[in-house]
Amino acid sequence: MSSEPIRDELLRLLDDVAWRIARSARESAYPILRAMGQRPTDCAMIDYVTRLLRAGFPFHEVPLGEPPGTAGTGYVMNNADGQGLYIKLKIERERTDEVVVLSFHVSDHYRG
Repeated sequence: MSSEPIRDELLRLLDDVAWRIARSARESAYPILRAMGQRPTDCAMIDYVTRLLRAGFPFHEVPLGEPPGTAGTGYVMNNADGQGLYIKLKIERERTDEVVVLSFHVSDHYRG
């Protein structure tokens, strides 16, 4: 399946301010944003993700939960900054459609 419909939906929700950020993603993102010379805010994190998506940065689907898939599907961007930045998003459909930023950290597996 093409990722373009998912990319379009992610961007639509982000543009509509239908998003939230997991606490662990926020805690790891703020120092990364500071190191990039950006203000450490939720909006700066969302702007960064949105720029990547608009630029066509590749992402792939991953099953979430244990066993895999029981918590839905996530969308992962690997090495998003050329320094090992790992970003994981999910489209949550419980109450209303929104993008949840689940992860925003340097991967333990990155070997720069």
